[in-house]
Amino acid sequence: MNRSWLIGAVLLLSAATTLVLPQLAGLGPAAKGVYGDVMITGPGSRMLEDDNLVDALSSVPFSLAIDKAGWENGVLSLDLKVNSDHHEPKELYRNMALAVAFAIQETDNVDQLLLRVVAEDQWLDTRRLLLAGDIRRSEWSPLLQQALEHAGNTPLPEALKTGLRISESELWKKQFIHP
Repeated sequence: MNRSWLIGAVLLLSAATTLVLPQLAGLGPAAKGVYGDVMITGPGSRMLEDDNLVDALSSVPFSLAIDKAGWENGVLSLDLKVNSDHHEPKELYRNMALAVAFAIQETDNVDQLLLRVVAEDQWLDTRRLLLAGDIRRSEWSPLLQQALEHAGNTPLPEALKTGLRISESELWKKQFIHP
C-alpha cells in the first residue's frame, strides 16, 4: 500500500467526519426542544447575566407567574407564584422541571438553582412557601428531572426529593397532597 495514499485517505476521512457529525447531531433529541420532553445534552449556549435575566426567563413557558428572580455568582434564585387553589401538583412539578431545564440545560453558567413555589393570598397580602428546591448542576441528572416532569399528582418519591433537594411545606402537604 502506498504511503501517500494512506495519508490522503486519513485526511479525507477526517474532513468527512468534520462535515457529517454536526449534521447527525441535529437529527437527535435536540430537535425536540428542551421544554418538551427532557433533552439529554451538554451545557446550553446561553450565558446568564444581570442584563439578560428577564429576557431569558421570559422565554420559558411557565404556567405560573414569576414572583421574583435573582442572579448572583452562578446562583439563579427563582420564585414561582401560585395564586389560586385551582392548580394540581403535576402542574407545579412541571413548572419546576421547566425551571431546572432552563437553568441546567439552557445555560452554561448556572451552577445552582434556588427554586421556590410560593402561594400568594391576595386578600391578606401574604406569601407562604409550598415547595423549595436547591438544584445543583454537579448533582443534577436527566433521570431526576424527567421524574419531576412526570410526577403526576402524587407525593414525590424520596429519591427525587433527595436528588434535587426538594422540601415540602406543611401547607403543601395539607392543601395539595393530602386534601
